[in-house]
Amino acid sequence: METAKPAKTISAIFDEFLTDQKDRIKHKTFLKYQNIIGLYQSYLESYWPGHDGEYDKITKAGGTYCNTFGPEDATEGYSEFLGYFMPRKVMCGKDTMQAAGTVTKKLAKWLAEKGYIEDTEDAQEQASEAAKDLPNAQEVLDILSAYLDETAPAKHGGEIEDHFWIEKIEPGKLWLNPLTAGKSVIGPIPVPKRVTALCEPAWDIGGVVAKVGKGWRLVEVWNVSP
Repeated sequence: METAKPAKTISAIFDEFLTDQKDRIKHKTFLKYQNIIGLYQSYLESYWPGHDGEYDKITKAGGTYCNTFGPEDATEGYSEFLGYFMPRKVMCGKDTMQAAGTVTKKLAKWLAEKGYIEDTEDAQEQASEAAKDLPNAQEVLDILSAYLDETAPAKHGGEIEDHFWIEKIEPGKLWLNPLTAGKSVIGPIPVPKRVTALCEPAWDIGGVVAKVGKGWRLVEVWNVSP
């Protein structure tokens, strides 16, 4: 069965959205909008949310995700884009992380106002939370990276490399639950108090913990995902 091309594709809608914003915001802000929409398009073309089973058929015919599907799929990837792609695949600072949430929220609201999608409240809520959580997670990663550079233990053993869910938080202490390496919660693990002020339970820390003396320490951190 052939995929019917919509009256307006996602690519066309994204172009229209950026054109609408161009005269309403400062040039510097507009460049941020362009960057985030570009990142989101890159995500869509790589991950095909909601249509992964159609990738081979469409791409072999020369098609792309954003030039094949229409507005009903424009927010399909918000959860994975904001919860996985941005914190794990994009190297950037806090400003860009915050912009990812701000711009996708604006896009979702605009899609509803234009009548392209009937209801985007859930997408707007996801994006609003990301505008707060993504920059906080980036700050946690930056703080932990600097902290580990300064306080790396000379000797340690029993390394566990994994993704860890934050199970419990106290000022200056984290308890981590490894995703694949056993079921026992590891902790308390000392961290700067600013880290525990920013973190929330169920956030994901990718890295390495190790046994140091009678306790545990983080010795490497690669990413932090809300």
